[in-house]
Amino acid sequence: MSMDSYENLDEVTRKQIEELQKVTRKSDSDEQFSLAQRKLAEIFYKHGLLDEAVRVSKLIKPQDNREHYKKAQYNIAAVYEEQDKTEEALKIWSEIEADSSEIYSRAQYNIGNIKNDLGEFEEAKKAWGKVKKNGSPEVYARAQYNLASRLVKEGQEDNAIRAWRNIGKKDDSEIYALAQFNIGVSLNIKDSTYEALEAWEKIEAKDSLEAFNRAQYNICTVSLENTQYQDINRAENALKKIVNGYQYEKRCLEKICRLLKTSSTDIGKYLLLLFTHTTEIIEILKVDFSHRVTDNKPVERKLAHYTGTDTTNKLLDIEKGKEQPSSFRLNTINNVNDPSEGKLLLNYLKGIKEGLSYNSQFDEDLHAFISCFTFNHDSLNQFRLYGKQDNKEASGISLVFNQNFFQKHDSTAGLSYVAFEDSLQKINVTSIQGSTGEKVVERINKQPVMRCVYLDPTSDYIHLAQRNRLTFFREFNNETVQVESGQISKAEHEWERYQSFIDKKTEDFRSVFIGLQSDYRTITEKMIEIEEKNASLSGKIEVLLNEILLPLKYLIKHSAFQEEQECRMVYMTSLDDKKVKMEFGRFLYVEYEPKVKAHLDKIYIAPVANKYQPYLAKLLCNTNVKIELSNNPYRQT
Repeated sequence: MSMDSYENLDEVTRKQIEELQKVTRKSDSDEQFSLAQRKLAEIFYKHGLLDEAVRVSKLIKPQDNREHYKKAQYNIAAVYEEQDKTEEALKIWSEIEADSSEIYSRAQYNIGNIKNDLGEFEEAKKAWGKVKKNGSPEVYARAQYNLASRLVKEGQEDNAIRAWRNIGKKDDSEIYALAQFNIGVSLNIKDSTYEALEAWEKIEAKDSLEAFNRAQYNICTVSLENTQYQDINRAENALKKIVNGYQYEKRCLEKICRLLKTSSTDIGKYLLLLFTHTTEIIEILKVDFSHRVTDNKPVERKLAHYTGTDTTNKLLDIEKGKEQPSSFRLNTINNVNDPSEGKLLLNYLKGIKEGLSYNSQFDEDLHAFISCFTFNHDSLNQFRLYGKQDNKEASGISLVFNQNFFQKHDSTAGLSYVAFEDSLQKINVTSIQGSTGEKVVERINKQPVMRCVYLDPTSDYIHLAQRNRLTFFREFNNETVQVESGQISKAEHEWERYQSFIDKKTEDFRSVFIGLQSDYRTITEKMIEIEEKNASLSGKIEVLLNEILLPLKYLIKHSAFQEEQECRMVYMTSLDDKKVKMEFGRFLYVEYEPKVKAHLDKIYIAPVANKYQPYLAKLLCNTNVKIELSNNPYRQT
């Protein structure tokens, strides 16, 4: 390439390139030439000129300098992986000769990660096992960590613990801390509680605040829940050590600890059970975008949000006078079409099945804001109900988001979507600054997304939000898969496995929910006795009871709305919270920090919105976002 091709680079960088290009095999030496090409590749890569980086790297020959050649090959493969040329990357990394070098270890580590993502787990484990500690202690630590995580998924806990224990603090202090946390979890499952507590106590905040907070939270809950090792003081001390996380859990558990220590009643024990069952249910309902039911891609890896074309334009385009597109919003719960929102859970726990009343109960101290998603990305029913423009049915857009738009399933922030007033200044906030440096808006950080549960108030019917069967046939079309009985439809195979996964999750929910209902009724019975002796204490317990159940309040929906198969992002906060915005009489909302365009995977255009296809293509022309017309027939009336 001529220097004219680098016109977008600054003058200093252009001069660096010009000087390095003067180095030749004839005028200098093969080794100096190879070093110059390596430096050029680094410059090109840094400035996004990936093809140029590959071109100059390929000029380096094995006879120039063995180390330069190996590094060049490694970097070529790294670029190929970034360009989604996975097979080419794997081929090059696999050909790097086996030795104790850092390059070989890094290559094997990368091979393991790719094979794992492809579902080729045996190959992944082999590659991670080839990473040498003397090649790179840091890469070795990460390889052992990944290997252990894979072994746990295969039910090989003892081998996983051995792999985690191979990781030394000097190898990588952060990975060591995460490994110690996982060792503690595995040992606790095996009822080796004392050893689990020892592992968690080894973790220091300076090594990994994430692992430290999780460890302190587990020390607290195990110290309370395990009757053999119950130590309320230890639990309280662990809670105090947690830094900017687990605000909901800390608030509830601190109150429970005080009841366990000072109350003349045993109600604290049942409130602890209620808290445990509540957090277990949330874990069951959280969408895990990485879960696989077969070796195919994760089965619930994307979620769709239905909206109008005007809103879509605001989310993707920069309006005049603004510096960036509009933010995604979570809107007030008062706008939903289900009058039982927020009330069905308590009625169900109380056993009320007839004559339900759904009068609105406004709460300004903890107001709920929600955004709704679904696994069904191209649904005519959803387009008719929610994908509207100017109130015309089926005239909107389905925005399909990738998993990075949401908080990770194993996030360490705890139940971050309940922001009590005394913790508003500590968590969940991103301050966005204008060009003058003045704070102009506050937005909430990434939040988890949970599947809703549909209950029938008159029976024991339970249904968890899920994908429908049609989505599998649209994904796999006529593909087949080999099973013991022969070739069968891949869509049918994936659907059957998915149904087993959902059935198991539903039964897990049902079991814990029955426990929750039992806890609730026991607590309310005991509160009647306490009310007669100590009305003040009874009032405090009632507040705590409602606080514990808050995270579930807006995830339980009436079965009449089951067809929506809804998943929700919920954020609960005081109306005094600075993040709450208002357009009087029209909108009450909070803004979400992650950008829409950066996290879109695909969009579907509703049947009556086809005319917007070229405009959307223009808005998304510099992205990899796919645009598809809805597959659903619809005649506008």
